[in-house]
This record gives sequence, C-alpha cells and structure tokens, in this order.
Amino acid sequence: MATIACLHAAESNIARFEDALQQLDFDEIQLLHRVEDKLLSEVIEAGEVSEEMTAAVRAIIGEMAQHADAVIITCTTLGAAALDTKAFSKPVIRVDAALAKAASHYQGAVLVLCTAHSTLAMTTRVFEAFIPGSRLAVELVPRAWASFNQNDIVGYHQQIAGYIQQRHECALGCIVLAQSSMAGAEKYINTTLSVLTGPQTSLQAAIDAIF
Repeated sequence: MATIACLHAAESNIARFEDALQQLDFDEIQLLHRVEDKLLSEVIEAGEVSEEMTAAVRAIIGEMAQHADAVIITCTTLGAAALDTKAFSKPVIRVDAALAKAASHYQGAVLVLCTAHSTLAMTTRVFEAFIPGSRLAVELVPRAWASFNQNDIVGYHQQIAGYIQQRHECALGCIVLAQSSMAGAEKYINTTLSVLTGPQTSLQAAIDAIF
C-alpha cells in the first residue's frame, strides 16, 4: 500500500480527492490529508508569497514527505512556494503543473478557468511554461469565489458551468478547471470537450511518479 499526502488550503478538498481516488479505482493507494487554510489566508491578505511563508510551506511539505511516497500540493497559491519540486526527498506534485502538462497534450486552444484572483497570475505562468500563448486562454470566473466563501458550493459550481455555457465558442481542445475546489462543476457542464480537474489529474500524476 502506497501513501499520497495531500496539502490542502480548504478542508472541503479532502472529500474531492477521496472521490477522485475512488473514480481512478486504484486499490493500492491511500491518502493522507493536511489542511493549512490559515497560510492561504495570510498569502491572500499579504498579496504575495513572502520568504517566511515559502519557508513554512516547504517545511510542511518536508514533514509530509517523511510519511508518504508522494505529496500533492492541491492549492495553486501554496504551490508557488514549491517552485523547485525536485528539492524534496519524495515526488512533489503541484496541481497546476499536473493540469498544465496534461492539457498540453490536447490539440487546439486550451481554456483555463480560475475563480480566486490570487491564483490567476501564478496559474498563467505555469500554463505558459507548457502551452504556447497563442493556444492559451486563462480566465477568471466573475463572482464565483464569493459564492464559495459563503459556502454555497452548488451555486459556486453552477456559476462556473454557466460561465462556460455563455462563453463565445472557439476551437477549444479542452477545458481546465484550475482550482481543486472547482472539480464539482464538471457535472453541470454540458460539453463534448474533455474537462480536466485538479484532483483526478494530480492523483494520476502522483501514482505515475510512485509506480
């Protein structure tokens, strides 16, 4: 039995990763969860990832790596503190980098959606490292994050789906829901395109790194 440790910024993401693991139907994996919501709040309030915050996140990842075969940073904002994932003793998977790598294999344009403004710049930089700018659109779903903060998760997911449905059609290759909290919106999205979500994509990347 292998262990994947997940560093979350929201407790609600625990269930999303457990559900994603069940969908992958991989019996030889168990998940270990740690939530650091206060760190995310500090980053958002400061408007940047300071050296002190970077050190704190890296220390947490190092601790988690001692008890797991791989670590997933499920929050894009906290992931900014682990730009050099090779510096750790175990494989460290950033959810945004896993999504960007998976999306790069699709033909056509890639639509990447975020809901939290704090993730927008980092998400754009990560995806631009994998996908040419001419094929990439990174957009913020307006007002959705307010619904999330009010714990209206159904409304949050429906707003994401509604944004996609009203958006002008173009030759997309796939749609990426960049934040782990967005994963539940997939069931409301009416499209024939592939919709990539953080939990399933990053878990598959971690499994590939272990085995």
